[in-house]
Amino acid sequence: MFLARGQHVSGPPRDNWGWMAAFILGAGFNADAAAEAGRQPHDSGYPLVGDMLRLCFGLPEVPSGKSIEDLFSEALERRDYGPITKLADRLRSADYYIANALVRAERPNCYQRFFQRFQDSHFLTFNYDSLPETFLFRLRRWYPSDGYGVRVVARVPPGSERLAKMTSTALMLHLHGSLCIRTSEYEARREPGGSIAWMTERDEPRYAFDPSSISANFAPFDRDVGIDDVEDRIIAPVPDKSKGLKEAFIRDTYNKAEAVLRNSDTVVTIGYSFNQHDRASYQRLLRALGEYPGRKLLLVSPDAGTVADAIRPAYPKLAIIPLERTFKQWASAAFPGFHSSAIRP
Repeated sequence: MFLARGQHVSGPPRDNWGWMAAFILGAGFNADAAAEAGRQPHDSGYPLVGDMLRLCFGLPEVPSGKSIEDLFSEALERRDYGPITKLADRLRSADYYIANALVRAERPNCYQRFFQRFQDSHFLTFNYDSLPETFLFRLRRWYPSDGYGVRVVARVPPGSERLAKMTSTALMLHLHGSLCIRTSEYEARREPGGSIAWMTERDEPRYAFDPSSISANFAPFDRDVGIDDVEDRIIAPVPDKSKGLKEAFIRDTYNKAEAVLRNSDTVVTIGYSFNQHDRASYQRLLRALGEYPGRKLLLVSPDAGTVADAIRPAYPKLAIIPLERTFKQWASAAFPGFHSSAIRP
């Protein structure tokens, strides 16, 4: 059963998270969410490639010689933020309607089984949505003030200050950014005796929790109200993500992610394709995991065999184990391939 609001189960201290399970989530992790919530995926589900083409560009298929990453890149080059804003709106809608429905469902679903089974694990995601945080917050394992792996300003109303001091026992690391995090690297600062405040670089970036239209998922945490700068919160799905990977929040998140993977004997990827356009995103993670012989990488995906064959030559120290199943099939079979002895105690 999920914990009632106000309940909290204590866990290991914030920095004592060695040798726990780690998961890397890709777009395929969300593929079963709408159906599990009793909704039609094309109406309100988490969008896959075909959905994004129709939603963001009004196209039935990818034009010849291009990829969807090319389309996003071309739009951003002409400063057209319409496609990325449409994607953000759809994801927030899915978080509000589908994630909440899955969390509160009386009939168990594959997402409930997954997060209940691995609620004290750490999660890395290439997705922008907040489905995992919605579950982990409900389970009282994750809080926005520290659960992103960095210090985040998270506001609560008077009387709820206790929540702002709670420690997360599960990390949720957004490797391509989160729609809920606003980053500020500059502030207006007036020098002593000065009459004018100048924009000055902060000693450290300020990260603020702004869940926008999905605030209800994390009540009573409030918004950090300001501009909804979607294009600055995430790395858009473009062919070359190298520039985005240098952004402050992404950079700090990767540092934490590498530390998590170095302390994991086994990592499970769910629904992640290791697309060639994401090579800059995932190669440093696999290098961190493969620094020592014997580390295991379990791939859960319908095309896991093909993915394993593609990445295995570059990471000879890794034991890469493909499991050709959807996320729902894997959960329904009680998570085959994963067992407690795979993770060092």
